[in-house]
Amino acid sequence: MKLWSCKIGEVSNKKVPKGADKPMRDAVRKAYKELTGEEPKFIVSGWGAQLTKAERDAV
Repeated sequence: MKLWSCKIGEVSNKKVPKGADKPMRDAVRKAYKELTGEEPKFIVSGWGAQLTKAERDAV
């Protein structure tokens, strides 16, 4: 089994309105189905992600 994870950003908290996770999840769900032909069993996401030190150094 494979899992895909994504971190994208950064943007000011002031620019992220209430409910902002839904359009991101909808886009990921659509792309996942187009790629795999299946609906995802789950999507775990949110705007609270943090970069690890290694990720931050790479950026």
